[in-house]
Amino acid sequence: MALSQTSCALLLVVVAAVCIQLYQAHDFPGRCSCPITIKFIKGNMSDFQVLERRPGCDKTELIVTMNGPDNSNEKICINTERKLGKAFLRCWERINKDESRKMECIDRKRKAE
Repeated sequence: MALSQTSCALLLVVVAAVCIQLYQAHDFPGRCSCPITIKFIKGNMSDFQVLERRPGCDKTELIVTMNGPDNSNEKICINTERKLGKAFLRCWERINKDESRKMECIDRKRKAE
């Protein structure tokens, strides 16, 4: 059974729409999360995340969560080649990448200020 031109065109439109939706929903895990980094932070830090090297991103990334005065949270990327970033990565290695011990690294940073 052959498809009419209208049916074929409609099918093509539906397939294109599905492809566009899938493309927009894709997370692109290969890209780096921190295109821009800063070298120093000052303020109340509540958490941090270390993203190891992975396909598509050839650097280790450090993302810290800062608490604002209005109880808002802001995620900031720290340069891992600078003193603060290196200190966090050393602490992260020292605690054997144990998520439950992250506060030890944050407390260390607070004492250094």
